[in-house]
Amino acid sequence: METGKKPLSFLFKNINSNVKIRLKNDTEYRGVLVKCDNYMNLILDNATEYNSNELVADYGSVFIRGNNIIFISFE
Repeated sequence: METGKKPLSFLFKNINSNVKIRLKNDTEYRGVLVKCDNYMNLILDNATEYNSNELVADYGSVFIRGNNIIFISFE
């Protein structure tokens, strides 16, 4: 079993699930994961942006670069 691909496989299996993503700048996005690639770039629908648990903005869709992500949590 190739362990390097396991996190990506988990992401691909959870397409259309609710997700919470924390970025390096402490911004947090919550929404529905609709697309993921091998670089962990993500597209979320019905996305909301939070900073210090305060709602900052509502977005339709957002693109998040994988190299900015600290963690991904599925609800």
